[in-house]
Amino acid sequence: HRDATTSLVQIYTAETDLARIGELRRIVAEHLTNAVIVGATTVGEVIHGQTVTGQTVIGFTFFETSRATAISLTCAAGDEHQIGLDLRRQVNACEDQPIAGVLLLATPLSIDAAALLTSFETPPCPYQVFGGGAGDYAAMNQSAVFTNDDILTHGVVAVVLAGPELNIDSQTYLGWRPLSKEMTITRTEGMVVKTVDNQPAFDLYRRYLDIPDDDGFFLNVLEFPFLIERGDTVLARVPVAVDAEGGLQFVADVHEGETFRIGYGDPNLIISDAADIHSAAARFSPQSIYLYTCGCRRFLMQENTNLETLPFEAVAPTFGFYTYGEFFRRDETIQLLNSTMVAVSLSEGEPPPSAGVPRTIEAKTQDNSDPYANKHARIISRLVHFVEAVTSELEQANREITKLSVTDRLTGLNNRMKLDVVLAEAMTRAARYQEPLSVILLDIDHFKQVNDTHGHLVGDDVLVRVAAVLGGLIRDVDTLGRWGGEEFLLILPHTDLEHAAMVADKLRLAVGQETLPLVGPKTASFGVASHRPGDTATDLLARADQALYDAKHTGRDKVCTA
Repeated sequence: HRDATTSLVQIYTAETDLARIGELRRIVAEHLTNAVIVGATTVGEVIHGQTVTGQTVIGFTFFETSRATAISLTCAAGDEHQIGLDLRRQVNACEDQPIAGVLLLATPLSIDAAALLTSFETPPCPYQVFGGGAGDYAAMNQSAVFTNDDILTHGVVAVVLAGPELNIDSQTYLGWRPLSKEMTITRTEGMVVKTVDNQPAFDLYRRYLDIPDDDGFFLNVLEFPFLIERGDTVLARVPVAVDAEGGLQFVADVHEGETFRIGYGDPNLIISDAADIHSAAARFSPQSIYLYTCGCRRFLMQENTNLETLPFEAVAPTFGFYTYGEFFRRDETIQLLNSTMVAVSLSEGEPPPSAGVPRTIEAKTQDNSDPYANKHARIISRLVHFVEAVTSELEQANREITKLSVTDRLTGLNNRMKLDVVLAEAMTRAARYQEPLSVILLDIDHFKQVNDTHGHLVGDDVLVRVAAVLGGLIRDVDTLGRWGGEEFLLILPHTDLEHAAMVADKLRLAVGQETLPLVGPKTASFGVASHRPGDTATDLLARADQALYDAKHTGRDKVCTA
């Protein structure tokens, strides 16, 4: 390949001794004096599409017209934002040729790679960004990335791939399914989740999965990440350690207030999704394929890993490594992923005539006539399906129980218990943000006469119909409920006393215009009050009740305020 404009050598190795890595790099440089050399420590390696372990994989890419430029930056903890900006400036300096993509390698065990990516992507990158975090076979104490000149245990390496004829396509997929109920991250400190649903975060792994806090925690929890919906993307986040207070340490960003479920990989879903990515790669007709795939997948798939990696080799020479986090640009955002595979296809020049033509790629890794083949994947997939079905049934039952516990069975409105909770939350917001808040307490006039004259069934029908009238005239942000007997309470956030009185009068007119079978028209009286500084819920409701009393004793069918 003497005619190559650039030779890019990627070294992915199970070796973590820095001196040996330096010697390995030196040997490669002696044979390819002008090559750009980059690499990372790993938790598994991929060569010719095959998964191997405990090895060193060296991938050679020779570009005929394009150029590869390596950049390395040391990053101390806390400096990730600035280093991301510096890296972007250095990448932009390579724009004398069109940039097709940037390969990133980083050390997520020692730096906040998500923060670095966030600053790197500002403004949004117009090119592909991909790569992975260096690993160390689960020792969790040292990983490294390197170039021709540097070996970094705290830092980032970028390879800028540029040229007018260079084409790059990247794809990713997850294959993990949610198993647990939905939970909320209630407190974080950096990348440590301290509490989930206000309980120590580690407790959920001990309670649901019987995973102990010991030296084997990371290996035991690999297959059970947090699955977080962020926008329209499901992200996996794998905890790597437990702190002294029961917090969970992550190597990717997690945010207070996010909801998640514990997930588990479904081998059948992984293999199915992999087939779609294989076909996408085949349509692109690449000359080389790079794979950056999470160590969790190797742990989960065991002997079946080649079912997702080997078919790429039928498309183009394929190599890569198993990571501690994958980097992938989705739309205008560069994401730090966990538990995924990122497949990168590269080609130079005009695409061949076959490009874009669908192809079916088959993996010849198993004897398909063997009924006992892929037993691990099939058993796990059925267990995942079983747990998913049971979880769905329990969640549906919980939703029904929750609805019954907060709903008035006659009118279908919120019951008093729910109104108490909503009012307490509204009072807190009103006090904290100095926002207006009002309540309307209303009572159907002469309701006892309805029960005495027509019976309780007719009385119940009156309550149902009045509830429907009221519910049809309120905003989505308002909360209406049955306060007790023939009384209803309406909670109006962002509403002052004047406007609340106007709402009450509108409701009064609507109730009076409703014709009720056997009963005819009925009226209602309304008491309105607004939140004042220092109020408790009892204070606010007492004023509304006094206003309602005034309305009842000064003629009824009217609105009074207090």
